[in-house]
Amino acid sequence: MNQNDRKNQGQDPAMEEKKPPKVNRTIVLTRETADGIITFAKSWHPNEGILILRGQHQHKNAQVHIDGLVVPPFASHGPYYSGFPSYDLPFDLSYIGTAHSHPGGSNRPSLQDLNNFFGLVSIIISFPYDENCIGAFDRNGKSLPLIIA
Repeated sequence: MNQNDRKNQGQDPAMEEKKPPKVNRTIVLTRETADGIITFAKSWHPNEGILILRGQHQHKNAQVHIDGLVVPPFASHGPYYSGFPSYDLPFDLSYIGTAHSHPGGSNRPSLQDLNNFFGLVSIIISFPYDENCIGAFDRNGKSLPLIIA
């Protein structure tokens, strides 16, 4: 019996390390929702604004449909941050992520954005706040395809 056989002897195959499956989600925003994000970001400028996204994840076609926005209670806003206490949110399974603005020129998620990720998707809109400035990201900061319909 060699050394590798001894290591694997008696181990349950189900206990072996498994990699999570890759999920390539497509984000679908309704036109009204995109317009709401744009308007909210403009109204909070030069501070960041933050919203909760409502919708549903359709597993069969790997799409996340976003059709509503919620202003989080007790949210805080500043030129370089925005956030809200998640423990003050009512239980609602339709909350699938957040949208927030970046008053600077980049819609890429910061390390703080990734550390405070909420839900399935983070939408970030950057100045000058139009639909070309909207980006969608997963919890690792990977850009996701975005459709405004």
